[in-house]
Formats: sequence, structure tokens, C-alpha cells
Amino acid sequence: MSNKSNTYLIRTSGKINGDIKKAFFYKKYKKSVEQPLDQRIYNVFLKDLLKSYSEAIVEEGLELKLGVLGRLRIRSKQLHFFKKDGNKAKSLRPNWKACWELWETKYSGLTRDEIKEINKKPIVYHDNAHTQGEFYEHFWDRSTAIVKYQKFYNFNPSRQYSRLISSVVNKPNRTVFYYE
Repeated sequence: MSNKSNTYLIRTSGKINGDIKKAFFYKKYKKSVEQPLDQRIYNVFLKDLLKSYSEAIVEEGLELKLGVLGRLRIRSKQLHFFKKDGNKAKSLRPNWKACWELWETKYSGLTRDEIKEINKKPIVYHDNAHTQGEFYEHFWDRSTAIVKYQKFYNFNPSRQYSRLISSVVNKPNRTVFYYE
């Protein structure tokens, strides 16, 4: 374990920094109501509301209609390792744990920093055998949206809901199935 260092770990900036913040919604709410809630209570309410919506979408397979913004649901897609032209598909996700195990056995005696500098190392990908080769994603159905400039908007779920999908899919007696 002495040859491991953590300088090979490069993290990005972290949370997604959007242009629209929760505080903006509170300001609009405060103007539209005669006796508004305290901001702390409003934030707790909003957090619980969004959590219950997200859990309903993931755990019960429901679709959330967002009015003129379209629909939000979980979509399943078949995992393809190669495109029709023979190139690797973009949907493949590296299994970093398996990669490092492979690299540490193949390049034994090197530190992780030295292994990181090696080009064209073999990469091990997730094959999703536990889900019969399917992967799941949050899907914003824009075809049902009646909003201008849809392509400029993006929906990025937090990691906890992506992990919630994983926990639902990996249950041995799974009852929720998603469609494409």
C-alpha cells in the first residue's frame, strides 16, 4: 500500500452551479403571498417537496408533468459497446476500481502517479450484467414542452437520486421497471 498516493485524484468544482437559485423562488413567493412563511421553513418545505417528487419518480416509476416545461421520468436504455461504425460508444462508463486493480497488477512496482502517466492503458468498462445490459438515466422529455429555446436549458439531478435509481434497480425482488 506504500506505492499509493492520492495526487492522481483530480476533482472538478463539485456541485453544479446554476443561474437560478432557491433564493430567487423565495423572493417571488414572498411577493405573491400576503403572509409568507419564514425563509427557513420555506426551504425545508421545498426540500421535502422535491424529495417526495424525486422518490415517487424513482421508486414508483412515475412521470412528473412540469406544466409547459414537459415531463420528467427515468428512462432505460440498452448498453451498446460499439457504434455501427466500430468506434466505442459514448454510453460506456469506466469501472475505475477494476481498472486500477488491473493496472496495479500489470504495472506492478509503479506508483499510482507513474501509472497515471502511462498512455493507452487498457480500460475496463461496466457491462451492467445485473440489469441485463441496461442503464438508467433521468430524462426530461422536451417533446411535450411548450417553451421557447429549450435547447438552452438542462436538467442535472443530484447524485443522491442517481444513487437511488441504483438501489431500486439492484433490489433482488425488483418491482419497478422503466421504459425507453
